Formats: sequence, C-alpha cells, structure tokens
Amino acid sequence: MEWTFFLLAGLIVLAGMVVLPIFFGAPWHPLMPHTIRRILNFVDIRPGETICDLGCGDGRVLMTAAKKYSAKGVGVEIDPIKVGLARLLVKLKKVDERVSIIRGNIFDFDPSDADVVYLYLTHQAMDKLFPEILKKLKPTVRIVSYRFCIRGMTPEKVSADKTLFLYQLTKGTEINNYT
Repeated sequence: MEWTFFLLAGLIVLAGMVVLPIFFGAPWHPLMPHTIRRILNFVDIRPGETICDLGCGDGRVLMTAAKKYSAKGVGVEIDPIKVGLARLLVKLKKVDERVSIIRGNIFDFDPSDADVVYLYLTHQAMDKLFPEILKKLKPTVRIVSYRFCIRGMTPEKVSADKTLFLYQLTKGTEINNYT
C-alpha cells in the first residue's frame, strides 16, 4: 500500500513537470547534449558573453555554455522543482560562479544584460513575449530559437533542417516565411 502512494505521488509530480508548463510557455523537453552543442555553435557563443535561457528547465544549455564555451549564463524557470534541480546540477557541475538560476516568470524577467537569448518556447508563448521583450534587449543581442521561429521577425540565419533560427535586432523585424 505504501509503495502505491509513492508511485502515485511520483507520477503526479512528473505529470506536473510536463503538463503544467504548457500553460506557461512550453512543455519540458530536455535536449540531448549534441543538440545543445549544435545550438551554441549555431549562435556562435563566445567566452565571457552572457546567455539568457528563458524557460531553462534543468539548465543544461547554460551549463554547457559555461563549461565548454566559457560563457556566463542566467536561466529563468517558473517551476520550483526544475529550479531546484537546475541549481543542484549547476553546483555539481561546478559552474555556480558563472551560471545562476532564477525562479520567476519569463514574461516579467529583464534580459537587458544578455548578449545571447536562447528560446525553446511555443509560438503562443513567443507571441506573448514579443514584441514586448524587444524594448528590453541590447541592440546587439543575438536571439536563437529552437524549433519555433519568432513570428514577425526575419531570421538572419536558419539551419538546414529549419529547427534553429538566429535573429539580430540590428537586422529589423520584417514578416518572415517560416511561421
């Protein structure tokens, strides 16, 4: 009887981690390490740059940016369980001097210090985030979006498989063909 309680509680927590985020931006979908490296290479992350991950989940994109590319990272996540997991992983990977995880809502966060903004959000979440976030970003910021383009903006670069979209504010915000 006791094990069924823990099994049920675990399933509820797991369902909450996957289903509830749909209402806040996107479901949690942890990326494979080779995909994370592909994203960071695509955006050309450089040593000392600050990358901001809006909806960072377990923070793996930021940890890879810090460890392999000597970047600094700031992650924003609304789910307290993922925040705790991300903070624990940051400590275990020994990148806590370069990566910070903030529990908060991406729609309230100020990413004005970011050199790079990474997004893995649905169109609906990005429609709500843009164009409001553009007012807060540096004119030199690079925005990389995985799987979903930013409607109303023209990407500077699109991966061959059309899963990565790179935007630069200096390039304008024309309507694109990828929506």
